[in-house]
Amino acid sequence: MIKVARRSLIENATPEEIFAALSDPNGLTQLLPRVKKVEMLQRTASRARLVTHMAMGGMFGTIRCEGDLTWTEPREIVFVVRKPLPVETRWQLFAAPTGTEIQASMALDLTPMLGPMASFVPTDQVADMLAREIEDTIKALRTRVSEKNLDERAIAA
Repeated sequence: MIKVARRSLIENATPEEIFAALSDPNGLTQLLPRVKKVEMLQRTASRARLVTHMAMGGMFGTIRCEGDLTWTEPREIVFVVRKPLPVETRWQLFAAPTGTEIQASMALDLTPMLGPMASFVPTDQVADMLAREIEDTIKALRTRVSEKNLDERAIAA
């Protein structure tokens, strides 16, 4: 199992604003670097069945990942994929004096997809890749919130 976690503060943003950006299936392709398409299969008040089409590159190309998305508005979003490989992505949001603190984590198990070959995968490189994805998503969230705040100020003026 490969696990990474990152913490960050997004200033001048409420947990509700960050939650709204992370929970918008139409906006995920702009926030998550590898997500090319999102399909909602089923949805209830705090759970959804999603399919994401992820660009993996190399011999894997784009893979279809079906999983369960659960949330506690506006504090947490968790996406758990079981096939083609187990992945859990968790976003926790906490109000802070100057904005929103984010705790993001990803856990990935390559064994179901690669079998015994998983032991040859350089786990530190995969962990670095996952960490970069979290960091890129946090940067995209910062940009989205900043642009939204500018738009709201322009409308109010």
